[in-house]
Amino acid sequence: MSTNEHIENWNELTSSFESSTIKHYSFDFWNTIAYSNPIFKQKRAEYFRSTLNQNYTLQEINNAFEKIGRAFNILLETGALTTAPGVLYQQILNELKYYHFIDINRLLEDIESIFLQHPPIISEGFTNYYNSISSIGSTFSITSNTAFISGEIIRKYLRQKDLIDNFQFCLFSDEVGYGKPSSQIFGQLFLKAKSYHTNLLSDQIIHIGDNKLTDYMGAKKFGFEAFHITTQYSYTLPRYSVHSIKDMDILPFSSEEYSRFKFGDFSIAEKYGIELFEYFKTFHLLKFDEIPSSIIVYSSPYSTIPTSSYYMTQVFVKSFENFIQSKYNQNIELKFGKIKRCQTYTEDYGAMTAIQRYDLIKNDTYIFADLPDTKSLCVFIDDVSITGSHQFVIENMMTKNKHTNKSIFLYYAKLDNSKIPASFENVINFAYVNSIDKLLNIIISENFKITTRTIKFILSMSDLDLDYLIKTLVSKNQSDLLINIHKVAVENGYNDIDLYKKNLNILNFQIVS
Repeated sequence: MSTNEHIENWNELTSSFESSTIKHYSFDFWNTIAYSNPIFKQKRAEYFRSTLNQNYTLQEINNAFEKIGRAFNILLETGALTTAPGVLYQQILNELKYYHFIDINRLLEDIESIFLQHPPIISEGFTNYYNSISSIGSTFSITSNTAFISGEIIRKYLRQKDLIDNFQFCLFSDEVGYGKPSSQIFGQLFLKAKSYHTNLLSDQIIHIGDNKLTDYMGAKKFGFEAFHITTQYSYTLPRYSVHSIKDMDILPFSSEEYSRFKFGDFSIAEKYGIELFEYFKTFHLLKFDEIPSSIIVYSSPYSTIPTSSYYMTQVFVKSFENFIQSKYNQNIELKFGKIKRCQTYTEDYGAMTAIQRYDLIKNDTYIFADLPDTKSLCVFIDDVSITGSHQFVIENMMTKNKHTNKSIFLYYAKLDNSKIPASFENVINFAYVNSIDKLLNIIISENFKITTRTIKFILSMSDLDLDYLIKTLVSKNQSDLLINIHKVAVENGYNDIDLYKKNLNILNFQIVS
């Protein structure tokens, strides 16, 4: 991870406080010192599915972790006693309705091994900042809340990375008994820091972390100095959109329609594509001093199976063509271009943070299947921009390949409230399609178009759900669709991904039998 890839406001911290007034620096761990490795979440879910030997999907397991983790964090933030990781894992099993005996201690040991095999990623912003202040005679500590990963395991990780000696002490909520913003954990921080400095005052301690409530407000309330670490991507171009998401509870569009759109309901793609073109025409196209003679429109990158935004972009281009034919006599060349994507991961990033998303997709290869002419206007289209990570990767691709075309990034909607977590996208993705029956309502309709999300969802299904889907499509005389699903999945290389092999084999058996 590089600070050139995204902006962390560590520089503001450097300029905000005189180092001579601070004698002790306390750092949060998660999303301050280090970011969770997104591969760990996938491997943990795969381990659960294998160990429990039940027909759980990875999505069901990850949803259980998200639900229990969110509820635990809310309790911790109210000042409640902390809960041991083993108890949280038992709550996960209860959420999954798994009531058989399992050795929790063995489970914790296995999770620890997976965690250390796929360890967190150290923030370069933290490393640079620490190096800049490490020689000024101050002391350093970690004060961090924990949940599924204990403080003991984080210490093992720090030893593995040769970082443990950088800190005089570490305070973790599962060991203290209380988490931030409780005064109990900050009180322990104060007492431990005072053992290193005679006559230490509370305002000579600074606590640094990414959570405004627990790290910033909690520390300030206790009397410490505090700093809120924030992260954002550095874009070259703005993100334009029809809709702006500023409130999770008051969306400017229907979340259920959006969910249907993501899973292949072409009627919604038509609606979105027309709306998007009308917005583009009114706020961009008609304000050009001169309409470019060459315009190329790209949907979100994909390999073989189109994304839902491909169909929205298809309608956008058709609307654009009709407008050109009706309004302009001049010869304007309009193309529908493709960016080919070689995907390096299988996880659904809808529930991930901004940093996790970028760390996940940054190794993907994006290539212009249709190169823009040097004078072409490039219009890049996607459905909802949550963190802008895809735009950032496309901008980097343009820069590396020295494409200096005038470009516009256009979205149906974008998230414009930093207080709303990026994982909110998962809520709207599954607002309608939250069961096999809801998915089948779309698939058996006349409006269905195959999308990457639909295929990945099917290939991740439990045996029971897949059997139900197959029998339903056969009964509806839609066996050809099963053949097509298998065909495009193989063409997309999903037969080489362990996660999808079992269901692909079941589909193949159904086709040949």
